[in-house]
Amino acid sequence: MKKILLSFYFFANLASANTIDAIAVVVDKEPITTYDIKQTMKNLNISKDKALQILINKKIEKSQMRRFGIFTSELELDNAIDKMLSQNNITLDTLKANLKIKGQTYKQFRENFKQDLEKRKLYEQIANTAKIDFSDIGAQNFFEQHQDKFSIFTEIAVKIYTSKNVKFLESLKTSKNTMLKAENAILTPNNADPRLLSLLSQIPIGQFSPILNSKNGYQIYKVENKNGMQTPEFEQIKNEVLNVYVGEQRQNYIQDYFDKLHSKINIEYLR
Repeated sequence: MKKILLSFYFFANLASANTIDAIAVVVDKEPITTYDIKQTMKNLNISKDKALQILINKKIEKSQMRRFGIFTSELELDNAIDKMLSQNNITLDTLKANLKIKGQTYKQFRENFKQDLEKRKLYEQIANTAKIDFSDIGAQNFFEQHQDKFSIFTEIAVKIYTSKNVKFLESLKTSKNTMLKAENAILTPNNADPRLLSLLSQIPIGQFSPILNSKNGYQIYKVENKNGMQTPEFEQIKNEVLNVYVGEQRQNYIQDYFDKLHSKINIEYLR
């Protein structure tokens, strides 16, 4: 009787393990397991549908990387990381220390950095096939239709949260409960970097900025109020407008490319 029970538990556990890591979706012959989906849900704190969509998109991107022959060597990866460190004025040791605080290994960072690098290469290659309008007339029409994208507020009330732990700041976006004490500030052209004002001008009231580097670690800004909106003349910021106009055309082309690909590629839902 004992042997029968042991056998039952063995096969029950085996069946459970197989279910946990069973193939749920196949995208262009690339499998996505139930374990992949659960881990993505956990890591990103998102729903099953969103996690599955992210994983499907990654498989489609991987398929396109093979098609375009996109590859990153270890030497290229090292050079890209060195360039990033130089641009951010930090050392490799500092980076590793920051990763340790986040609970991430340098090996994981390298793998994620490599994936991002190859993704940028793919998007760049796809965008290079687009027909882009570089004309001043097109840029001016774009400016007139999207003046809010180029408006700057001269007085922005914010709550500033500072921490050496990125996860604490990331949690602010999903949870109202925090042990971090906010610094209230009114940012103006007299006390703030124009680039920061420009960034915060585009963030809706009540929303958070991206996490930014600071002297004391990291900071995130919650926009409380905005006043004194100013919109410059087109000629004053023509180059900036043209850059945004071209960027949006490229982004729209990439989005359309993947939307069409998504409808054509073979996706099998097994579970």
